[in-house]
Amino acid sequence: MRIQPRPGRIGQSNRGAVSIGREQTSQPVTFPAPKGGLVTTADMAAQQPGSATVLRNFLPTLIGCKIRGGSQKKGLAADGGDIRSAFKYKYGSNEKLFMATASGIYNMTSPAAPPTTTAADVSGMSGGDWCAFQHTNAGTSYLVCVNGANDRQLYNGTTWATTPAITFSDSTTMSQLNYGWLFKNREFFLKNGTLDAYYLAINAVGGAASLFPLGGVMKKGGSLLTGFSWSLESGDGLNDMCVFVSTEGEIAVYAGTDPSSASDFALKGVYQIGKPLGKNAWIRAGGDILIATTDGLTPMSQVFQRDRQALSLVSVSRPIEDDWRKAANATGTGWTLKQWPEQNLVFVAFPENTVVSDTTFVLNVLTGRWSTISNWQALCYETLQGGLFFGSLDGYCWQGDTSGTDDGLTFSATYLSQFSPAGQFGQRSTATLAHMYFRAKSKPKVRLFARADYDKSTPTFNSVTEGDASSSEWDVGLWDVATWDGTSEVQRYDFRQNVRATGDMLAVGCVITSGGSFKLNVEVDLATVQVSVGEASA
Repeated sequence: MRIQPRPGRIGQSNRGAVSIGREQTSQPVTFPAPKGGLVTTADMAAQQPGSATVLRNFLPTLIGCKIRGGSQKKGLAADGGDIRSAFKYKYGSNEKLFMATASGIYNMTSPAAPPTTTAADVSGMSGGDWCAFQHTNAGTSYLVCVNGANDRQLYNGTTWATTPAITFSDSTTMSQLNYGWLFKNREFFLKNGTLDAYYLAINAVGGAASLFPLGGVMKKGGSLLTGFSWSLESGDGLNDMCVFVSTEGEIAVYAGTDPSSASDFALKGVYQIGKPLGKNAWIRAGGDILIATTDGLTPMSQVFQRDRQALSLVSVSRPIEDDWRKAANATGTGWTLKQWPEQNLVFVAFPENTVVSDTTFVLNVLTGRWSTISNWQALCYETLQGGLFFGSLDGYCWQGDTSGTDDGLTFSATYLSQFSPAGQFGQRSTATLAHMYFRAKSKPKVRLFARADYDKSTPTFNSVTEGDASSSEWDVGLWDVATWDGTSEVQRYDFRQNVRATGDMLAVGCVITSGGSFKLNVEVDLATVQVSVGEASA
């Protein structure tokens, strides 16, 4: 019997007719250079082109991001305690770097190389959370330091002393002064655990202190934590105001010159921000002051114009708000901010914790863009003669952004772009080939990868890129090794590598592993990914 062939049927599915043998379309998707910095708060529909979901061990720049330098141990405190604060003295050509543990203050300007230890300039202390400011008076410039546990310390450029002493009309002692600052040539201090402030006579560095109570002004209680001078103008000027900040986030603003006169030193207003994250958790940035709070990095200029809930919308840390809040909730206090003017960067350090571990937030003050640094375990930062230094665990002073390794060990810098749909939302796509551009002085070794649907995992990469010893760049190339008429200009390099990721949203990334004695000069530029677009996933 002859069987008659039956016409073929087109397969059906719950998504409609299934095409048989239809070729998938392939198209390139472009990812701009990550000049938008790290952004962790955007939702699926609001991904910003040119932003990054991971930007680790890169520093944000005007046109993208560049790999950070390594770090080297420079000094070791004799007591071996964790470095809790860092501050410097600068008067004329005399510039000194100091770091403090819980029991001593150490001169780390030119310390002995570890493992040799450096002896304390000031020993027998009971706390390492110091506040320091400089006051020049009658030809002598003093570094004024208080910690709320020991007598105030004065450094005159040569020696440390506790005199001239401050005297009080009540039972207050110098060891109770927890914070201080200079306002119109007058030293102001905050008493530990109270809402009382004290001030000295104009240009005085010692003598009788007068009480300035704020208990009736700060309605939410708590205690005074920090303070500063602030002006609507850039820098110190005629419109300078004196600002007091409490642990509960209340800000009292006064204008005038004589705190003893109620008519001259007048209260301009009391405002509310999130709880501040430390007495040293603020910086001056241009004509503004940025305060690290539980709600984000708050600009002082916005405090007068918005209530607390609206301030988070204009927070400088808005792009990394999720990570910021995690770190704030895990620590609560002990944060420090330090600006590196030569590189237009701000480093935000906070106590080590298990939620956001081994992390420093980095801000480019020119662009407002962010990144993170890992592998440094930094507790505080300071600058000296244009270089970056930080204090870490076990008494070590480090120099940062130098050489190509972290104390001889390689480190990896990782970038992962924003996630983007290759076609319409809900249309599954497969990344097959990545093409990424870099700007560098010598060709780096790079691993490209792709990820899908908010998978932020990153691969390891063992191929090490070493800085070029023959570079003709000053202070990088080696004498009698570098070719001084050689090319030192930044060149463009590109890499094409097979990648694999399938999903509704795709991202592209790279890993560079730094090693060797010389800092790498590598910036990430734009990338494209070849994508095969399939059928709708819903």
